[in-house]
Amino acid sequence: MNSAVLRIISAIVLLPIVVAVLWYGGWPFVLMAVLVAFLAAVEYVQMLRRKGYRPSLIVVLAMILVWIGSVFVDGHYLAPSVALVVLAASAWQLRRSDEEEPTATWALALAGGLYLGVGGAYLVRLRWMPGGRWLILTALPVVWIADSCAYWIGRRWGRHKMAPRISPKKSWEGYAAEVVGGLLFGAFFGWLWPRLGAAGTGLTAWRGCVLGGLLAVLTPLGDFFISLIKRDVGVKDSGKLIPGHGGALDRIDSLLWAGFITWAVATWWHFVP
Repeated sequence: MNSAVLRIISAIVLLPIVVAVLWYGGWPFVLMAVLVAFLAAVEYVQMLRRKGYRPSLIVVLAMILVWIGSVFVDGHYLAPSVALVVLAASAWQLRRSDEEEPTATWALALAGGLYLGVGGAYLVRLRWMPGGRWLILTALPVVWIADSCAYWIGRRWGRHKMAPRISPKKSWEGYAAEVVGGLLFGAFFGWLWPRLGAAGTGLTAWRGCVLGGLLAVLTPLGDFFISLIKRDVGVKDSGKLIPGHGGALDRIDSLLWAGFITWAVATWWHFVP
């Protein structure tokens, strides 16, 4: 069975579950976000170990929990919690001073936890804000659909490579299709959701179009960044968790940017009270 068929089957199986959790929100959504971030953290650590680094998985997971936990508590909690993780990671690294490149190992654990934690935290923060159901049901489907447009158009007509040393299959033709798809489906969801109960969010076709365009333009950078790491360590996919799609990190690389972008646009544009 080829990868395109596996990709479609996996999407058919997983998409209804994910959409149902996005719709319901609450703690099921938080638990899903934490679980996916943890799976991505495991893949991140395993990838780096292929190049001889041994970042602490515990440090990566602790940083993720600190950032996602910061959504639900007073803002004064974040700085001392981050400080505690950094200092604990520093003390722990002293016990492993005999390994090669201990400074890089220490920094990679903290950086990975920070990247995954911030991305995961803003997805949770977006869903938790007033009107978050409709905002996240705009942002994530737009990213998924736009990415699918890039995949299928790029696969069929892609000729001009965007960054062949980082992601050789990505083409400017696919990227153009991604941007067009983001604009169109952002406008579509911005028009549709107010007619299905999202009247208080400030979503309109025009605002959805702008948000969809920004997501389509910017979130591929998250894809490229994870591709850069994969190229550096010599792997094609971060894992094999999802047939046809790769690992958890492969699936959330763009979404880690989408949460913050949507939250920032919604906050700045007063989508919600």
